[in-house]
Amino acid sequence: MSDPTKVSISINCKGEGEFEVLPDDVTSSIWSRLNSATLSHGFKTKTTGNELTLSWPDTLTIVREFATRSAQSTFNFRFEPTEEAKSKLQTFSLQLQAVKKFNKSEGTLRSAEDIQAELIALGFTRRTLKDFQLRDLAQLLHLPNGANFSVPGAGKTTVTFALHLLSKQDGLHLIVVAPKAAFQAWKDIVEECIDVDQDPDIGEKFTVLDGSVDATEAALNSGASRFIISYDLAIRQQSVIANHVATHPTHLVLDESHRMKAGLASQRGRFLLEIAALPVRRDILSGTPMPQAASDIQSQLDFLWPGHGLGQEVSFGKSPREVLGNLYVRTTKTELGLPKATRTFLDVEMDDGQLALYSIVRDEFLRNFANKTGAGLGEVQLLRARRSVMRLLQLSVSPTLALNAMANDYVEVSSSIVDAVLEEGHSAKLRAVMAHARELAKANHKVVIWTIFTGTIHSLNSALADLNPVYIHGGVSSGFVDNPETREGRIRRFHEDPNCSVLIANPAAAGEGISLHTVCHNAIYVDRSYVSTHYLQSIDRIHRLGLAPDQETNIFVYRTKAPAQIGSIDLSVSRRLTEKIRNMQELLDDDDLHEIAYDEEQADDPIDYDVGIQDIIDLISEFENKAPEPDDELL
Repeated sequence: MSDPTKVSISINCKGEGEFEVLPDDVTSSIWSRLNSATLSHGFKTKTTGNELTLSWPDTLTIVREFATRSAQSTFNFRFEPTEEAKSKLQTFSLQLQAVKKFNKSEGTLRSAEDIQAELIALGFTRRTLKDFQLRDLAQLLHLPNGANFSVPGAGKTTVTFALHLLSKQDGLHLIVVAPKAAFQAWKDIVEECIDVDQDPDIGEKFTVLDGSVDATEAALNSGASRFIISYDLAIRQQSVIANHVATHPTHLVLDESHRMKAGLASQRGRFLLEIAALPVRRDILSGTPMPQAASDIQSQLDFLWPGHGLGQEVSFGKSPREVLGNLYVRTTKTELGLPKATRTFLDVEMDDGQLALYSIVRDEFLRNFANKTGAGLGEVQLLRARRSVMRLLQLSVSPTLALNAMANDYVEVSSSIVDAVLEEGHSAKLRAVMAHARELAKANHKVVIWTIFTGTIHSLNSALADLNPVYIHGGVSSGFVDNPETREGRIRRFHEDPNCSVLIANPAAAGEGISLHTVCHNAIYVDRSYVSTHYLQSIDRIHRLGLAPDQETNIFVYRTKAPAQIGSIDLSVSRRLTEKIRNMQELLDDDDLHEIAYDEEQADDPIDYDVGIQDIIDLISEFENKAPEPDDELL
């Protein structure tokens, strides 16, 4: 047998991995195998002569697959890393071993007493960690990188800050990437936990990175060590963040980490995966790590453990629960001792004009897309299908607003049906919701009303003016609490003004980063989207740690009834939410998620069995003046 081919591994100035076949022999079997492996994984590569360049996390994946003795013997080659690459590969190997050991429950965790004592010595004296927080912290300290999937209100921010203090090394920076809604919690955490007078360095506040590229670079090099930046800005300033993480020992935390679930298919996912191997420690935080499907967690695992192949195992069909094993922590609502929330489903029949319009749009949707789903929808068709689905959701709650939005949908609607819808005004569902809100306000109860449509928010805000409502949607900017027009100012008013009985909000805009449980124990859902994160996180605004043991929390879900042969969009949403919540329940072994899914399953279907297809056809004909004349002899 000929001498083994040498394959050098090095790290270039960009932090990328480079494989080079020595001597220059691109006909060798290992060169072909390396290229085939990168193609099969879908890695972004650059090939020049006998050199193959790819991101360092992807380099680790290739090394893991080919570094075994059997592989090197079979393909007659051996890896020869440079000193820098060798050091990083040794760290990677140690992490692989640590993950395997911990997944087998090997090793001893630090005691709660030791952790508490060390935190006190560091000045962490203003907040005493609860037993479940100490348990989670001990497990995370045992891991090189960690995932905290605890429910909102369990103190993920507190535990992560304590984790950073306990694992801190000289010169270590902390960078938190988070949605803007979470900024305030991180800005407050230092003073809430640390005795600033004991050690000014330990009491350093977070620097918010929210300016230009030059401003971010100046802040990162200012001598500060704790930073917070939004996902969107991190993407716009990739080079600055990547360069800093590559040149400074960094603890990188992703808050609401499910926001990178699209992985390489999104800018934020690709960027975070490309820099994943650079920080000295990585932690991800999310109460809903897989909001849509098991695949959502793949990119988060690949960020947390680059090159380990955990995301790949999920993609090959292995259950996320089996893959994760002991590599995450989760505190459930049951462990928090929260009283169970009561969920009530209220189904409302459509008015005649609404039913006719809903039926026409439903038929148009089926004509356009029913026979195309099997072969797959193109990008343009998928966008049109999504718009049609949103139109049906809007028709189920606010047909007058849907009519305005349908102007560009090219759906032919009889003017008499339009007139009927306009004459009906607010849908029966909206009227029921408004009556319910007034009933609660009359009993001195505050209520949060959730809807996914901005137009519905404004409509309810006007109709419920007698209850002095405030509203939040994506167009309401963050700011100071003393400004009544900001998100924070409106939340403050809802908390403090006894005459403000209603908060009307979009779950996508207000489902994170706010707490309403001290003043509000009732939530009404006018409608819901297919995104389980929005539903679960919005519930957690009023059902979280801090409730009295006997406090009742009421969740009211309003759904529009539709005839069986037409189909209910609200029933479709309910089914899909149930499936997604069940998937998360399986991963996280959480009884509360079981209760939520079970309640959905046990609720009556929002189906109107008293109305058949011929009744609807006759109704539309009547509106369009096409109904047959009555037979005088039968009168």
